[in-house]
Amino acid sequence: MVSKTVLRWLTLVALVGLSLGVMVPAASAATSISACPFTITVPGNYEVTKNLTATGTSCIKVHSDNVAIDLKGHTIKGDKTEGNDGITDNCFGESGVAISHGKIMDFDDGIDFCSGRDISIDQVDSSDNAGDGIDIDGSDNTFTFVVKADRNGGLGIDNDSSGDLFSNVEASKNKDSGIIVDDENGFTKVTASHNGDNGLDLTGTDNIITYTTANDNGEDGMFFDDFDNRVANSVANDNKTDGIDMPFGGDNEVIKSTTNHNGTDGVFAPALVARATWSGCRRMATVRTSPRQAPVRTCSTTHRSAAYLIAAA
Repeated sequence: MVSKTVLRWLTLVALVGLSLGVMVPAASAATSISACPFTITVPGNYEVTKNLTATGTSCIKVHSDNVAIDLKGHTIKGDKTEGNDGITDNCFGESGVAISHGKIMDFDDGIDFCSGRDISIDQVDSSDNAGDGIDIDGSDNTFTFVVKADRNGGLGIDNDSSGDLFSNVEASKNKDSGIIVDDENGFTKVTASHNGDNGLDLTGTDNIITYTTANDNGEDGMFFDDFDNRVANSVANDNKTDGIDMPFGGDNEVIKSTTNHNGTDGVFAPALVARATWSGCRRMATVRTSPRQAPVRTCSTTHRSAAYLIAAA
């Protein structure tokens, strides 16, 4: 069953093109940020006034809820010192934080909110960091309008969270996986390719992926560790292992997607529904429906699996 969170996301996509965001302070004179480190302790609007460099420290520390930080097109650069991040809450657990319009690079993590929620990231490039590009352990976060997390030494985006929305996001060429999330997340127009591990690594239920590309990753293009997930109008080609890997849960669905030239299977779905139907088949891919079954060539554009387990012989 698709959750209310994901249904809300789909409605927003259809009606307003993902015009999403957190609640931030009303328009007011912005406080200037002109040097690192800078600690925010009161709600309000903040603007970075020039390119900043942090040496042996995190740059912007957010210790308040309801904060909007506009990088104004500037770059925040660190020295890759372990434990020092570009923008961080230092585990204060802040919520209602918006970060926009700039670049963050050469930190441990570019953005690190270890217990935040309702974090909005818009038009930010957090690439070339020693650890993760973006690491948020909270829920109900949004990543919209060309967010990049490329070439990081760890994960592109590490969100141990639920209810996150990703639109026009790129997480490619990272040493580990492109994006990791938990339950009830929505993806549209996301690219997660050329990563060292999985392109998308989804550990929970009720995730919806549309118009997303996950090609040429070191493991799976898309890996699902649970049930009730949906993939539509997406591409997962040329991955080292599987294009789309659904090894454990039932009631998963893949529709109008392409999974070609993968190292093992196009789609691996042990819980294949017995009455699966195929339509509009233009491309072929390998599908394996149980660990002991020989792979079969079948249509890659429509594939449905439900809560029906085929026992291995």
